[in-house]
Amino acid sequence: MSNAARLDLARELHDGIAQDLVALGYELDLLLAHSDTSMESRKEVRGMRFRVDEMISKVRREMYELRDRKIESVQDFLTKIAQQLCGSALTKVDIEEFFINEVLSNNVKVIATELLRNSVSHARASAIELHLRQIENHIYLEVRDNGIGGLTMESSRLGLIGIQERVENFGGTLTYQSTEVGSRISVTL
Repeated sequence: MSNAARLDLARELHDGIAQDLVALGYELDLLLAHSDTSMESRKEVRGMRFRVDEMISKVRREMYELRDRKIESVQDFLTKIAQQLCGSALTKVDIEEFFINEVLSNNVKVIATELLRNSVSHARASAIELHLRQIENHIYLEVRDNGIGGLTMESSRLGLIGIQERVENFGGTLTYQSTEVGSRISVTL
């Protein structure tokens, strides 16, 4: 995501959701201040007020992260790491710009790095492609190569098994096709 887009999103969060949450918090405070509110209702409203405060903190944290230029987007990281790991074997990088939350972004980085390393080290590929896009609010990551092939989950070292476990923890899917002339591995989160 470009820096301008990050700043725009931070402003939108501040002017929209953050302000709405603050207003909701004030309304809950007014409910708590009414003398005719029962103790049971007060307890529930107080619990809602704490949850609203937590949401306000999360939104503020996201706003600050969007404004912090030191934070590298997933897309920028993947472009850089693909070039570093694959060198001249990197034949295509097709990466869309879209927002990925912090938890998923860390996992996408780890998964993509492992898949690219496998293409270089184990498959000894001379042509590697990296694709990242958003499909129906899901993250779709794909690595294709022309390496040795023959990849199966049973023959995999711990890397692919670890990726599958990581993907399953998020309710995602991992699919792969491997032939004698290369592999195609895709992850949907």
